[in-house]
Amino acid sequence: MQTVVKPAVFLFPMERWRLYSEFNDGINTGGYIKYVKLFGILGIIILLIACINFMNLSTARSEKRAKEVGVRKAMGSGRRELIGQFLSESLVISFIALTLALLIVELVLPSFNKLTEKEVSLQLSNPLFWGIMLVFTIFTGLVAGSYPALYLS
Repeated sequence: MQTVVKPAVFLFPMERWRLYSEFNDGINTGGYIKYVKLFGILGIIILLIACINFMNLSTARSEKRAKEVGVRKAMGSGRRELIGQFLSESLVISFIALTLALLIVELVLPSFNKLTEKEVSLQLSNPLFWGIMLVFTIFTGLVAGSYPALYLS
């Protein structure tokens, strides 16, 4: 008994050709999107490691700040005010890091484009870009400052 194979034609949008280019039996099974997801996950892991490193550095500096915290508590500051101070310091450091990172990217991007023979640019006029940057910066500042704030207060 022979099986009859019927050829089928299907449409696939051009905008998905690059990232979703692997097919098995007419069903999309992946492509370069797996690398995009992999590098995204690696980026998140590196960000979390950096947050943990910042927590460790802040906690190690706590001996120098113990006197300041003691004086502030003696002057009537509550736990909430101390937590707010440490979290706000962490957020300020995160925003300074974002500013420096954007500046470095702007300075290095022309050389990178020349090296790779590609045209990569920052979408500085895109509100979505700024929204994502704001969310990541606030998340990083809060995560990195949470343990020192709770530990020191």
